[in-house]
Amino acid sequence: MMSSTRFWMIWSLALAVIMMLAAWAFSQWHLQQYNREISARLQLLNELRQGALQLYFGTAEAELRVWGSSPLILEAQSALTQEWSTGDSDALAEDIRRAYIEQNPHDTGKYSELFKADDSAYSIIHASLHDTARRFVTERGYYDFFLVGNDGYVYYSVEKEDDFATNLLNGPWRDSGLGKIYRRALDTAGAVVMGEMEAYGPSKGAPAMFTASTIRDSEGVTLGVLIFQLPTQTILNIMNYTSGMGETGETYLVGEDLLMRSNSRFSEESTVLKQTVDTRTVALALAGEEGVEYTSDYRGVEVLSSYDSIPVAQTKWAVMAEIDKAEVVALAARERPAISGALALLYGLSLWSIWYWRGRQMPQNGGELPPVDMGQSDFGDDGGGMGS
Repeated sequence: MMSSTRFWMIWSLALAVIMMLAAWAFSQWHLQQYNREISARLQLLNELRQGALQLYFGTAEAELRVWGSSPLILEAQSALTQEWSTGDSDALAEDIRRAYIEQNPHDTGKYSELFKADDSAYSIIHASLHDTARRFVTERGYYDFFLVGNDGYVYYSVEKEDDFATNLLNGPWRDSGLGKIYRRALDTAGAVVMGEMEAYGPSKGAPAMFTASTIRDSEGVTLGVLIFQLPTQTILNIMNYTSGMGETGETYLVGEDLLMRSNSRFSEESTVLKQTVDTRTVALALAGEEGVEYTSDYRGVEVLSSYDSIPVAQTKWAVMAEIDKAEVVALAARERPAISGALALLYGLSLWSIWYWRGRQMPQNGGELPPVDMGQSDFGDDGGGMGS
């Protein structure tokens, strides 16, 4: 028969293995549950970012429409068109650039502080418009505000950068984002159009976006184009909000050229239009799909990635929300209910049950005492009295 020691060793080891398998199975189940919870959070973050971006672009479109039909803008555009058509347009443009840029008494970057350069007809029109337009740009957070004529000349700009008073049809910035959006607006009269984010030379190569619409009088005649230069910082603020996203969670945007349209959380320098993101989930998002899965990100780190997209201008941006897999596993382990005490109790109860079961299976003798050997005693060989 099996010895008692060997019996208990086998059963103790078997129960220990069962308990370890149970602990592993519970951990895997809990990790799957936590993955689902984190996936839902990432999808919610994507939806919130998409909603904020759509609200931002929608607000810009609404404000552009309001300003495009404003009596102040219609009057100013009509007067500027008349002024530009009365003489040599190139000479007028040179005079205006000289007065508002080259001879501007304010420092570079503060040219908008000049309201009236001289007593010319252009400066009088400029002064009537500039205070309102400048306050609008400042208070609403836009970067710049342009009035462009049908002839391509930038009649008015709040900031007076190098694009001011140049021609967007044949001048140095005809192929820039400003030149592209101007021509698109003329080609789709009455509609609000938006351009892609790209580096813009007059703004020192900083990323820029433009939205535009034609200015039309009461008879529907196109007088020119009104253009807003959108502040990309607003987009960055929307995407770089990391509260409640742990140590490695981030949301970011990727264009169809696979370049970021927002900053990486893991870079101290701007990654806008610099960082390439050629990952499986970005490709799926740009293909119009949405979902959540584990994949390697642009850093080569395995992440849980939620992907979706948003239409922008004539293109599409991937909207990504991700968190490192290592952090997901660590958080799941940290939030997993303590089961060591329950397993120890179960282990003890199991051993006791085996002990109880084995005790009941052992042979019983009805409670009788074991027989006593009545052989030769110490007092004699016949058990009788003392010998004679």
